[in-house]
Amino acid sequence: MFCSGFCRSAGVYLWTIRQVSDSTHLIHYVGETVQLGNRQREHLVQILGLNYGIFDPAKARRGVCELLWKGLWRDHTADGPGRMLSAYPRLSEHVVRYVEAVSIFFAELNVETNLRKHIEGCIGWNLRENHPECKQLYPDDNHVGTMRDKGSGRLVITAAEVIRGLDASIPY
Repeated sequence: MFCSGFCRSAGVYLWTIRQVSDSTHLIHYVGETVQLGNRQREHLVQILGLNYGIFDPAKARRGVCELLWKGLWRDHTADGPGRMLSAYPRLSEHVVRYVEAVSIFFAELNVETNLRKHIEGCIGWNLRENHPECKQLYPDDNHVGTMRDKGSGRLVITAAEVIRGLDASIPY
């Protein structure tokens, strides 16, 4: 991905985790970016630094969301960094397996930033509101925002694999 033809492209991306039961994907994160490669590098640094939450990868592949580490960004206490340092040896192996479990789907979108963020939010809200049975790996504290004035269009989505909770058409 860091060397792909899309590494400098703007767009919307999904992190998914393939399910062992049926090889479908569950959405784990919805994001938008001005440069895919740079944004994924930022995510990787945040994961490896334990700023992001670390999910049990084996359970996530079975549709079970179990945080092994909630992420330093969620812990604003003075003791948070010390707890992170203490947990690192126990978590390091899980971190690598967690990164390996994530698949990334990307849609190049050369539109203004507000519209790209709106589309990102529409996908997240559609998952939350219309497919609660498919959002078990999509934490409720993931930020999802849309523009106040909704458009009257429809977002048409295609994917080479089955991504549960991602509709082929979403109003935006």
